[in-house]
Amino acid sequence: MNRVELKNQAKKVLTGKVFILFLIMFVPSLIISLASYTGWGAVVTILVSGSLEYALSLIFLNVLRKNTEPKFEELLAGFKDNNFGRTLEAFVRMMVFTFLWSLLFVIPGIIKAISYSQMFYLMADDKKLSAADAQKQSMAMMEGHKMDYFVLSLSFILWAILCGITFGLAFIYVGPYMQLTYTAFYDKLKGTGSHAKAKEAKLA
Repeated sequence: MNRVELKNQAKKVLTGKVFILFLIMFVPSLIISLASYTGWGAVVTILVSGSLEYALSLIFLNVLRKNTEPKFEELLAGFKDNNFGRTLEAFVRMMVFTFLWSLLFVIPGIIKAISYSQMFYLMADDKKLSAADAQKQSMAMMEGHKMDYFVLSLSFILWAILCGITFGLAFIYVGPYMQLTYTAFYDKLKGTGSHAKAKEAKLA
């Protein structure tokens, strides 16, 4: 997986869309943060995180593939049709399985979190895909590519430091840039043939 190629693709698509994509990413965080002040933060996080993550995956896939102009109303995609139930289940599955593997040690938890990292992209690509099948396909899709994903994440360390020393101001650019790069990673991985293999995978 060519990290430079993925990042260049993200930068090219990001042109002219930085601020709107940042705001679209910021809104879900704001909703969850505000809920925490009511004492219902944990409940709200569980109920809406899956739907919002699904919506973000869909938005960024459309921006990457079609160079579309993102819209705020697209954040509601995860709450429409049958998406709420399956995205809620997907989020719970991710959290529970990652937590259980983390009980063994930190590293197994990280590995499983990476294995499940493509679930919402897969569900955004296939509106009929169940949470369980998305989990299976994500695990199979990431087989042999977990280190690629980990190294890609590490390559953003300097950007993360920049966000820190600018008190988060740099995240206006870094947030959408990272998300688009991860989206490009998924899109590239899906096109390699790993996705076809993933459809036949069984949950380990």
